[in-house]
Amino acid sequence: MILFCDTSALMKAYAQEEHSDRVIQLLRQASSCFVSLITWAEMCAAFGLKQRTQQLTSTQAAAGLERLHQEWGNFGLLAIDSSLMMAAGELALRFGLRAYDSVQLASAQRAHQHLGAAMTFCCFDKPLNTAASALAMTILPQGDDGLV
Repeated sequence: MILFCDTSALMKAYAQEEHSDRVIQLLRQASSCFVSLITWAEMCAAFGLKQRTQQLTSTQAAAGLERLHQEWGNFGLLAIDSSLMMAAGELALRFGLRAYDSVQLASAQRAHQHLGAAMTFCCFDKPLNTAASALAMTILPQGDDGLV
C-alpha cells in the first residue's frame, strides 16, 4: 500500500491523538508514504498550537518535532509549483476548501495521477476526504464518526 498523508493524519504519528495507533500501523505497513511540502509548515504550526494550548508539553512537542525532522527524508516529498497552486485554487473553489487543504488535495491528486489505485488518501478531515473521494481517490474506510 502507498499512502498520501495530509497533516491531520501525519500528526497522529508524532503526537498521541485519537487514531494514532491506526496511523502508525498504516505507516508501518505502507511501502511508501507521500506528503506535500506544505506539510512541514503545517506540522510545525500544529506542534506550536498543541504546545500553546497545553495539549503537549514543550518537551513532548520538541521530541515530536525532532523525530519528524529525523524521519522527514523517509517520505516522498511532493513539490509545490505554480501549476499545483493553480490546481489548488480550482479545487478550493470546486469543493469549498480552506487554502492549505486545497494544496494538500492538489498534491494528493498529482500523486494519484502517477500512482492510481495503488495510493490511499489518509486524512482525518471530512470535507477533504469527501473531495478526495469525488476525485476517485481511495480513502481510508470511514467509521460512524466520519473518520478511520
